[in-house]
Amino acid sequence: MAGADIIAMGSADPFPPAQVLDLAVSVAIGRDLASSEDAMLALIQNWFLRPASRAELAAALGRLEGKGWIARAGDAPFDLCLTETGVEATTTLSGGMIRMIDRGRGHFKTAFLLQMLNLEKGKCP
Repeated sequence: MAGADIIAMGSADPFPPAQVLDLAVSVAIGRDLASSEDAMLALIQNWFLRPASRAELAAALGRLEGKGWIARAGDAPFDLCLTETGVEATTTLSGGMIRMIDRGRGHFKTAFLLQMLNLEKGKCP
């Protein structure tokens, strides 16, 4: 991958497990793209061209909270933020997805695309 910056996980670190919906929700929270359950469901439908149910979203949020990827940022029902662990896992998985789609050709600048995600926007203070 000539010219691409590689973001590598430490070999001793466990692979961050996540379902596709978990990754999508964590990216949306990290980019501060949805301020309500309805907004998150609409965003997911726009990204995947199919809806997710409220139960599927609730399960994803429960998994993310259970893994320590997200935390409550305030009292509002959908006031969520990415923890440091969540930023690291979401960045690792997103970078892998970019490289997977690129098929190792190095056409996509992974570091640039990850920077465009700007996951720090929705990071917990």
